[in-house]
Amino acid sequence: MLEIAIIVCLTVIFVILAVRFSKTGDFVVRGAIQQNEEMKDLEEAKKILAKRHERIETDQIPEMNLPENDTQIDELDRYDKELSDILKQAREKILDGKYSSAEKLLIDAICKDSKCVWAYEKLGEIYLAIGKNLGDAQESFIMALKLDRHNAASWFGLGQIYFNQSQFNKAISSYQKAVNISRTTPEYQAALGKAYLEVRQYGKAAKALKRASSLDISNQEYKELSSLAEDKHREHSRASKLS
Repeated sequence: MLEIAIIVCLTVIFVILAVRFSKTGDFVVRGAIQQNEEMKDLEEAKKILAKRHERIETDQIPEMNLPENDTQIDELDRYDKELSDILKQAREKILDGKYSSAEKLLIDAICKDSKCVWAYEKLGEIYLAIGKNLGDAQESFIMALKLDRHNAASWFGLGQIYFNQSQFNKAISSYQKAVNISRTTPEYQAALGKAYLEVRQYGKAAKALKRASSLDISNQEYKELSSLAEDKHREHSRASKLS
């Protein structure tokens, strides 16, 4: 009986151990399979990331093929084609000194567009260059300024008319407006300086003429006038102190 009991006990123990080791083994096997799959996924992810990193390093950023723009935009192209062609013809005539032909073209342009500032401005310049019809020149510049108060060339043109008429204070006012609009134009600065010389405001004359000389360093007239204005300014200052 004892032997049978021992055998039964051993059998039970064996069965229990077998069952336990069977479950543990199954867990280990399943865990190993799952870990193996995770390792495969990790390796695959690493490969994908490596390829992406390689592509980022090796791919070249495409260059932007921007259109080349070596030619400057023509200011007259802002008008419609027909008017622009007339104005360009007038400009060519002006450059060739054919003022009569240019005048006719500019008048045609104004007939097509009564608000064409450029046409009025150039008409004024033609009349001023001819040295007659100053009334027409003045009227043309004033009309241009009614349409565009920031037209520096027309303010300068008005200043030239007033200067020629010895109306120096009016000339200074017009020149100053031209300078305020276009400070880097040496011709405007020089004209303002000359007008100040006429009214014996030598300090302001020297400042304007010095500016003109710095903007156009090759212009000997501006240098001489600048030196003259400075000398006059010093003399005037000394005389004022003595008195």
